[in-house]
Amino acid sequence: MAKQQYKPIGGVVAATLYPAGGALSFEELQAAQGIDVELVDDGSSYEELFSAEKGLVSVQHTLTLCAERSVAMPWLDAEFLTRCTVEGVVAHISEANGSELWVGWSEKFGFEQALRLERMTYLSGHTPHETPHIVLKLTSKDVESAIV
Repeated sequence: MAKQQYKPIGGVVAATLYPAGGALSFEELQAAQGIDVELVDDGSSYEELFSAEKGLVSVQHTLTLCAERSVAMPWLDAEFLTRCTVEGVVAHISEANGSELWVGWSEKFGFEQALRLERMTYLSGHTPHETPHIVLKLTSKDVESAIV
């Protein structure tokens, strides 16, 4: 029997988070040291929700990252959590189809609408065979898509 070929077309396979608070320019941000955590397969995603109110369009960006607890310790650092909540972060995302996105920074708003912590969840698993995971959910709202 022939092996079935599978080509990934969706999902987030890698994400590096950069602090938005200290960056003066997008170029400086790109040169900075980011937090890069190995993600679990099939657990992370990026979503854009366009909505209109009174004729004004806004875009809510939601980045959900999932990693095994053993490698997600940088997310649990108190300084990182404070930074995510107060200043926000910018994410460089790699998708399974090979495309890359920057989320939390835009030409119009710069770093003002950076991704901020919505919630972080620890999942122990339901059985002794499941690996504990941490799910980090970051959101921001602006007026531009990151995929354009």
